[in-house]
Amino acid sequence: MKLNVSRKIISVIFQLAVAICTAIFLISVVMTFTASDENFFINQFTSQKMAKACDEQLNMKYEALSSETSIPARVFERVEEDYPTDEALRQAALSVFSEENETLYSEVKVSYFYELSIEYLDGNEIPYEKEDIKRAAEKAAKIYSETVGLHNMGGIDSRIAKFSNVFPKLTLASLIIIAACLPSIMVMYKRKKSGYFASISGVFTGAAATAFASILLLIFNMGGSYTILPVVHRSLMLTTTMTEFLIIIFFSLILATGSVSIMRLVDKKIQEDD
Repeated sequence: MKLNVSRKIISVIFQLAVAICTAIFLISVVMTFTASDENFFINQFTSQKMAKACDEQLNMKYEALSSETSIPARVFERVEEDYPTDEALRQAALSVFSEENETLYSEVKVSYFYELSIEYLDGNEIPYEKEDIKRAAEKAAKIYSETVGLHNMGGIDSRIAKFSNVFPKLTLASLIIIAACLPSIMVMYKRKKSGYFASISGVFTGAAATAFASILLLIFNMGGSYTILPVVHRSLMLTTTMTEFLIIIFFSLILATGSVSIMRLVDKKIQEDD
């Protein structure tokens, strides 16, 4: 009797380990290829969709700036041709992991807008004050920075570096523990029906718990505290976070469904043998 109780206790511990490691494996394997991947982060900010959204924002803001000055919006909008937005977005994202300025604001950019403005005004013989044009150029450069550049990154580069070191290790460790615990449970039950069910139920519990927890985090908008600016970039990060949760939910449900199917197959097989 004591042996049976001890065996049951050990089996429950192994099942719990399998459930926990299943959850860790599902989360870490997804995060390894998303949140902990520097290239994944960069690619999120360099899509054509993002470039188009930024261009629309630039056009709208430069129209407003044009109404304050004697300079048409098209003069400021030349920056979209001379510095293609998708390339600028890539530069900003890459700069997060280097010593460069990811905000994309600089005196070089101010000078660029200043020279464009002077060229237009001189070409059309429009009188102007250099100080007024300098202020307009500074505003144009600031608009560009606030729309295309990245702000308030909050050490996301070091966070990604930490994730890239931790999650692959968690993936491997959890997989090893699962591979060790599953046959151990079946051996304790002498490979009987209850042994197969006990081992597979650990996987099912872990997968189902992961799916349920991810759904709750998705509902309560986990990641809504991002302070990355501008807003179009923050929206992208929120969308990316939601996508990561959806991927985790998808694979968790697949694994949970697969576990149930395996239980049914085992049950059917044992009944046929009997």
